[in-house]
Amino acid sequence: MSTQAMAEQYLSESEWEIAADLAEYFLDEMTRINSALYTWLKVIIAFSGPEPTGPALAHAEELIDAMSGFGPGAGDLTAVLRACQAGDRQVARERLETMRIRMAAVHDQLVWWIQHLLTNIAHRDGEQAVLDVVLRAYEDLWKPRYAVWPTMTPLEKLQISVEGMRGHLSGPRHRGDVGIVEEEDRFTMILDPCGSCGVLRRGDPDSGRPGCSPEGTTERHDWAWRRLGVGWYAVHSAIVMEWIDMREGRPPMRPMSGCDTAGPCRWFIYKDAGAARAEHTERMGFDDGGQES
Repeated sequence: MSTQAMAEQYLSESEWEIAADLAEYFLDEMTRINSALYTWLKVIIAFSGPEPTGPALAHAEELIDAMSGFGPGAGDLTAVLRACQAGDRQVARERLETMRIRMAAVHDQLVWWIQHLLTNIAHRDGEQAVLDVVLRAYEDLWKPRYAVWPTMTPLEKLQISVEGMRGHLSGPRHRGDVGIVEEEDRFTMILDPCGSCGVLRRGDPDSGRPGCSPEGTTERHDWAWRRLGVGWYAVHSAIVMEWIDMREGRPPMRPMSGCDTAGPCRWFIYKDAGAARAEHTERMGFDDGGQES
């Protein structure tokens, strides 16, 4: 259940303090994801090879810092908190929804921007350059975020994964709803659609904005599931969650299937990371020892 839906539930029960706390948490979830996208954009804009030059990086940071300081949901959150204090359920619900819409518009624009910038890099420097960009961004973004992943329990791994996709506003109403199925060996998250490349490709299920046909791989790369047409925004999932670990002979961190397709995306979190099913490594062209087949 999305954080927004939980807040609405407590509003209906006149649990004003809990609803207010959830509204604050909801804005924080969305803000953290947008901040991550801004961090990625700094690397992309500065990219001029595997390592950005000093002046290019400084310019990118200056540009993105000027943009990211704007808080599109701040006024709405204040209104929600005020309405909770006054016991005004209708206004609280309306402004909570407006807050989501404003944040979603910024989020979707950032995803669109990243997709187009990476497309330009692929055209200008070749498809391998997109891998270079993602690996550079990995050092600033995903590596710090998941530094404690190996020490987390399977449930904690599921929780942080769901939290991130709530912030991406996944699900059939673009509100942050995530499906979860528990199997004997793993948890499966179901994103239908995921809030980033899923909405980009399939369209916004909330506003009705149509999807696009994002440009992507024209060659079969082992870092992109050896699939053709994986959108340039989407390839980071294959690289960060699977390929980086596989090339070092480790099991994939959080493998997935159906990413960037017309159907749901599924994420797999194994209860024993070392017992991930062989289908994941085989699909990426690796054997169990991390060697390319």
